[in-house]
Amino acid sequence: HCPGYASAAKYVATSFMELYYDATVYDTPMVAVVEVMGRNAGWLTAASALAKYKGAGPDLIYLPEVPFDVNKFIQDAKEVYEKNHGKVLIAVSEGLKTKDGTYVAEMGSQNLAKDSFGHSQLGGTANVLANLLKQELGVKVRPIEFSLLQRCAQHLASAVDVEEAYTAGKEAVKAAVSGITDYMIGFKRHMENGKYECEYIKIPLHEVANQEKKVPSEWIINNGTGLSEEYVSYALPLIQGDAKAPLEDGLPRFARLKKVFVEKK
Repeated sequence: HCPGYASAAKYVATSFMELYYDATVYDTPMVAVVEVMGRNAGWLTAASALAKYKGAGPDLIYLPEVPFDVNKFIQDAKEVYEKNHGKVLIAVSEGLKTKDGTYVAEMGSQNLAKDSFGHSQLGGTANVLANLLKQELGVKVRPIEFSLLQRCAQHLASAVDVEEAYTAGKEAVKAAVSGITDYMIGFKRHMENGKYECEYIKIPLHEVANQEKKVPSEWIINNGTGLSEEYVSYALPLIQGDAKAPLEDGLPRFARLKKVFVEKK
């Protein structure tokens, strides 16, 4: 995993639990398609399975690792709608693609902006799919995007994540001042007698820049609509603890760091 993943995953899982319980308050139908960040790798969307593990998560989870079938999606949603008496909560990755390589988001727009790597800047997958379900089910369907909040919601930061990120920063500075360059600090996971531990290692930049690590296919179950217990076991140790920022006047106090550059050697 990488710094920040655990806190973002914790935000995603918590938000799905809150959406789930909000839906149970009302007797009326509630269908929502929730879009989570993830172009070709569905790690953040997979985090919604942690909410499901607690009995309060999405009914259906779609990751970009599995080619997206629109007709199957509609059928899946209809079955849940009937089974749950009008309640359907769906998690989708922003980067869902059909078998022919078309992004679902592109079904709503052919003029997507590009990022610095030349990748299409996605967004709108939830809108496209919500409109499809609205036509098929004949009810209101809410498209929801967590957008930037899922990567900047410090109020739900994992204590494990914060400690690892801080230590990674220290290791990076130590490497820089000793003259080591063109490396990044990476995490190597260890499980000893059921206890999670993190080892900090140096990884050459060329091995990680513009590379992707995808969710293992064996972790994706239920015909492409769920995550296995292996994912839950992987993610739970990472989200432990509460690392809330100190408060001032009832609001979080954020650090404003001064940029101190290391002299190039």
